[in-house]
Amino acid sequence: MSAKKLFEVMIGALLYLLVTLLWFAYAFPEMLDHGTDAALITAGFGTMVWLCATGCIVIYIIQKARP
Repeated sequence: MSAKKLFEVMIGALLYLLVTLLWFAYAFPEMLDHGTDAALITAGFGTMVWLCATGCIVIYIIQKARP
């Protein structure tokens, strides 16, 4: 694997982990504490978007690993 490709993979993994930590440690709990309908809908929608993105990443990795 070239250094450029390794750098791209590591930056992508770091970005994914950073977004995940920010969502579940900062934004999501604040929305639940706020308690309004809009905040709860936003929290649910954001979690669904995160789950879909995670699924897409997993599918992409599995497809790339096949010979």
